[in-house]
Amino acid sequence: MKIAILGGTGRIGEGLASRWAARHEIYIGSRDVDKAKDAACGYSCKLTDQGLECQIDGKSNKEAVEKADVAVLSVPYEAALGLIECLRPVLKVQIIISLVVPMKKNGSFEYTPPEDGCAALRIQNLLPEVKVVSAYHNLSYRKLCKLDLEIKADVVICSDHEDAKQVVMDLTREIRSVRPLDGGPLKESRMIESLTPFLINMAIRNGLSDLGVKFV
Repeated sequence: MKIAILGGTGRIGEGLASRWAARHEIYIGSRDVDKAKDAACGYSCKLTDQGLECQIDGKSNKEAVEKADVAVLSVPYEAALGLIECLRPVLKVQIIISLVVPMKKNGSFEYTPPEDGCAALRIQNLLPEVKVVSAYHNLSYRKLCKLDLEIKADVVICSDHEDAKQVVMDLTREIRSVRPLDGGPLKESRMIESLTPFLINMAIRNGLSDLGVKFV
């Protein structure tokens, strides 16, 4: 499978690329192609040093999406809306995975959903021609980057398209010790997105880091 990670030069981008690169062709997308290529080279070198074969390349966001079967939106909410407009001409049948969380800092972090109800629904309404899946909002990038680590976390996956949801659930099973859970339709993403600022605030207040979610 060909997977584009838009905003892939960021922290979560390296983690997802590292976990999927052994089985899939990964495109790191960025507004700055040189930055994308540098990041892709860095990720590849780290994996190669661990004796792992991988296919990671850096491209512009538009070129990455154009080649991809699945595209991960790993950018801030406002940036995601602008990026969608730029990518619209090449968005056809791709599955879009949204990690996007609209939030602001007002003393502590606050969830600020759009009128649609959540970021994932907003993206789906803007892109009715593609299949949007909500996932990976609360995975620790540090843990993702440590390939020998058992993360022991759950990922809630929401979508109005069952076939696309199953694709993302299968991708999630490839991440060691991460369990995919069917969260229902896309509107339920509101509950999962809102956990992100909550977990950040919890970590700050209690001197913790790399918090995730596990249902027991």
